[in-house]
Amino acid sequence: MTDLPIEARVTNVKPPFFETLGYSPFTFRKTGNPNPIHPSTIWRTLMKKIVFASALSLAGLLAAPAHAESTFNAAAVSGSTATARLDFTIVIPQVLFLRVGTSASNTSTTGTIDMLTFAVPAASLGNSTPIAGTGGDLTAGAVTVRVYGNGGNITLNSNTDGPLTTGVAGETIPWSQISVAGAALGATTAGFTNAAITHPAFNLGATGGAGTATTLTATNKLVRVEGRWTYTYLNTTLPAAGTYGGTVANKGRVTYTAAQV
Repeated sequence: MTDLPIEARVTNVKPPFFETLGYSPFTFRKTGNPNPIHPSTIWRTLMKKIVFASALSLAGLLAAPAHAESTFNAAAVSGSTATARLDFTIVIPQVLFLRVGTSASNTSTTGTIDMLTFAVPAASLGNSTPIAGTGGDLTAGAVTVRVYGNGGNITLNSNTDGPLTTGVAGETIPWSQISVAGAALGATTAGFTNAAITHPAFNLGATGGAGTATTLTATNKLVRVEGRWTYTYLNTTLPAAGTYGGTVANKGRVTYTAAQV
């Protein structure tokens, strides 16, 4: 059999095949390019296109959505069954919440800081008669305390910056003059244990700091407790006249911290 010239052999190939590659069907020349192209170049180009197309097809298969399982019984009779299964996953985030005083809800971060004020009557100065406070979300110097978390035991602590002061050197009232009584709330919030929560003792040092933490024990990693703290001024000393605390600068703030352990 006589070999056909290159031009003749190419002519026998369906034109659209080479045209899709950008080559003239009648010669090994790229359309618009007068210079001949070696046949191996054409086949390398062809193979690259085939590999690229295959990769796209495979990517499409991998990206296809998963379908639920099913069973088809083409010869079902009375008593035959068909089954299908589903797998479930539930992801629970770990959370931690602390409320001391005013809060909009049990899942909110509220910026309101309650002010507790103790005004000592002149006739009672230093006579050891406890002085009830005003303010607090429960009024009369009482606040709501609520803690919950789902990651295990929680510690609850207090932090001060040192004794309350008027801003004048030497005029101070130690935190030991503030008493805190724990009790249950008047009404229980659904899902919480309503009982007295031990108040973490204040740090009585000259520069303050963290107090003595209280540990809230978890059950199945859950802590959901609530109660009330009522503060009183013990009034066992006779300080200089003035307003003590009331501002951060005068060391009148206590910061409470709940920590997951």
